[in-house]
Amino acid sequence: MKNLKFVYLIVAVAALLSSCAIIRPGEVALKVKYGKIQPGVLLPGLHGRGIIGTKIERFDTRVTEYSKKLGFHSNEGIEVTSEITLLYHLIPDSVQSIYKRFDGYYQNTLIINNLITALRQEGLNHKAIELITQRVEIENSIKEKLITTIGQYGFFVDLVLMKDIDLPDEVTRSIQSKLTAEQVSKKTEIDLEIQRKNLDYQIEKEKKEAELEVSKQRIALDFIVEKQKKESERLVIESEAIKKSQDILNSSLTDKLIQFKALEITRDLVRSPNAKIIITDGKSPVILDGK
Repeated sequence: MKNLKFVYLIVAVAALLSSCAIIRPGEVALKVKYGKIQPGVLLPGLHGRGIIGTKIERFDTRVTEYSKKLGFHSNEGIEVTSEITLLYHLIPDSVQSIYKRFDGYYQNTLIINNLITALRQEGLNHKAIELITQRVEIENSIKEKLITTIGQYGFFVDLVLMKDIDLPDEVTRSIQSKLTAEQVSKKTEIDLEIQRKNLDYQIEKEKKEAELEVSKQRIALDFIVEKQKKESERLVIESEAIKKSQDILNSSLTDKLIQFKALEITRDLVRSPNAKIIITDGKSPVILDGK
């Protein structure tokens, strides 16, 4: 009896476990019951699913890497091979439409086919040398094409990378020669530009020095002119002061004042002990030596 109970317990635990599903980190899932997708997206964690007629369809939402050596042609018709690396991931909210359209088998039918198509289209738009010199631009262009084509189905393109671009040997040598010539030409242009800038700098420096010297001479000349102007103003003021003083003196010397001053002088002469003869008309005395 005890053994029978133990068996029942094991069966019950097994039934309970089989009715649950664990969605791991980096995954989402759909519950499909009797071929019909149930509403909602199952996120990482433990979920009940039932026992009969129900299955869990899991989808990896982590970044997926696809890398392969692919061949294509350049604008000149040159056959080219390159290792192409694509990083993409699935957008969780799009898993229902992706499951309905591709039943989970989307990498070959959607991702790889569109990558090859975008690569070949972009190759025909560029010359062989541009595959070397404009690699980043070409990678971005392929990425934009994939975003347009597979992005509408619920995928995000993280990166497109072109590595190890293989060209025929004669084309490689021709490209190398052209790149070398371009580098020499660019170096010559840079050297000429440096010389031109140095010459412009020297000319500008000499111009500034000449302007500075002219400015100094102008300042010195202005100082001299200003000094002479001040001196002229001083002389004018001094002459005006002398003229005013003379005008005041002339206006104060009246006939009576002159006569009075003459009498004072005569008085002083009379009082002098020295012998003298004074002849006067009452205005101006004339002294004659008495000896």
